[in-house]
Amino acid sequence: MRQPYLIPRRRINALLASFVMFCLAIGYRIISFQVVQSKALTSEAEAFRLQSDVIPAERGDILDARGRPLATNVPANRVSAVVAQLQDPQHTAQVLAPIIGRSASDIMGAITQPGEEWVVLQRRLPEQASQQIQALKLPGIVLNPELRRVYPMGDLASQVLGFVNDAYVGSYGVEGAYDSVVGGTPGKLVAQRDTSGNVIALANSVLQPPIDGSDLVLTIDSAVQRIVENALDQAIAQHGAPSGTIVVQNPQTGAILAMASRPSFDPNQYATVTNASAFENPATSAVYEPGSTFKVLIMALGLSTGAVTPNTVHDGGSYRVLPGGAKVYNALHAAFGPENMMQILEHSSNLGAMWVSEQVGQDRLYPGLQSFGLAKPSGIDLPDEADGILPLPGEPDWTLASLYTNAFGQGLAVTPLQLVNAASAVANGGTLMRPHVVQQIRGADGMKAVSIRAIRRVITPETARQLTGMLVEAVAASTAYQQYVAVPGYDIAAKTGTAQVPSPGGGYDPTATIASVLGFGPASNPQFTVLVKIDRPQDTPWGESAAGPAFRTIFQQLLLLYALPPDHPVPVTSRP
Repeated sequence: MRQPYLIPRRRINALLASFVMFCLAIGYRIISFQVVQSKALTSEAEAFRLQSDVIPAERGDILDARGRPLATNVPANRVSAVVAQLQDPQHTAQVLAPIIGRSASDIMGAITQPGEEWVVLQRRLPEQASQQIQALKLPGIVLNPELRRVYPMGDLASQVLGFVNDAYVGSYGVEGAYDSVVGGTPGKLVAQRDTSGNVIALANSVLQPPIDGSDLVLTIDSAVQRIVENALDQAIAQHGAPSGTIVVQNPQTGAILAMASRPSFDPNQYATVTNASAFENPATSAVYEPGSTFKVLIMALGLSTGAVTPNTVHDGGSYRVLPGGAKVYNALHAAFGPENMMQILEHSSNLGAMWVSEQVGQDRLYPGLQSFGLAKPSGIDLPDEADGILPLPGEPDWTLASLYTNAFGQGLAVTPLQLVNAASAVANGGTLMRPHVVQQIRGADGMKAVSIRAIRRVITPETARQLTGMLVEAVAASTAYQQYVAVPGYDIAAKTGTAQVPSPGGGYDPTATIASVLGFGPASNPQFTVLVKIDRPQDTPWGESAAGPAFRTIFQQLLLLYALPPDHPVPVTSRP
């Protein structure tokens, strides 16, 4: 009979020791997880469960002065790809490409990037594109709702409005200047989620709701803006001009009723613009030599300082030799003989304006021009406003000849807005106003009106009255003004300008001019100050013929739109 096999005691001891060690190891791990690493592991678990999502704020609307929407939001969708769920990436890329506006190769590159799990393919798709994608039922393609910025009137006032970029941030114009106001404040949701990323409804969550942006009500009147843009387009087409600008301001308040430039852009299609300069607003950011329209300010200072009166007579001859030897002539080398101050404006006499400038003197002329707001930003609530250029006595760019050439708007530069705002000071009786394009901010906390602000008095009411009368009389006395500029039945104060264009290499381009008309009316109670500026007209160089018809058309339609009665009966032409 075989003896039973007995396990050696040393082996039993070894197995027992191993079991004890195993138990100790397990115990150590338990203690380590539950005690030593408890806080770290708890934080890691909470971080896995708790996720923070940004909740975008709804951007405020931008309305015109009549309450019509110029910028608003519409529902849209964000299309994304869950990479692991894509069954046929190549096919997916090909069918999505024409719908979302990206190439198939670009989409393939995005969804095949190593380590990518969730890829946003396009933002703010319009409803039609979203419906097309839904109908395809592509595995792994997800649509999430969001808002899209739209501009219902297309390119109307686009350089005033600006646009909202892909990150939903305002750029240029009002959208950029008031981004923090109209854009609102994003909110945040911190919530527990399951392993699939879904919010656990019964778990604790913290919601910080977004604060939606405020609505803006502009001073821009879309009806006036449309009048201005149509007139500008017609003038540019008729005269073969590459560009132009028109500004309409209420001289009593400083409010901008219309501001248009060409070329422009459609903010709904801003991403298709190849030259970013189209986004800039030439009315506030581009400077030019104003030419004879500047004589309005020279005459204002002549009258204001007492250097001249309306009845002062000057006989300038046919030319004048400047310090340094250069000769200055009137346009077409005309010699007008003795002229009173109104006739200097009527004839647009360079020699007469030079004489007035000389009578005022440099010590009074340049402080006076600065008081009109030249050579520094006007303070309008739009971005990137230019300073302008006004060399002063004692500065390197100023010579004694500047005193004379500045008198007819050469050797200095202004923005269209600066010139309009200065002319408005004459129109309203002598007060320089702060120009503005926003009149109200409407938020959750109520409505805030943007205050109308007078900057300073620049001339006396009597000087403003005298100069207004002289400008009206000049329009009535001039055959050219009557043909192109005058508005039948109304007293309009106006001055034309035909400015030379500086050449990059120095001097002036003999083939180019900037044609303009600056004026305000009705003269008895001015409601509109208007500048029409046409750059490099091809068929005529003159301000009255290139810019005058647009100026007249704008005034005729403004007076009709606002139902302002005529100053005089309009003569009826009998039919033959």
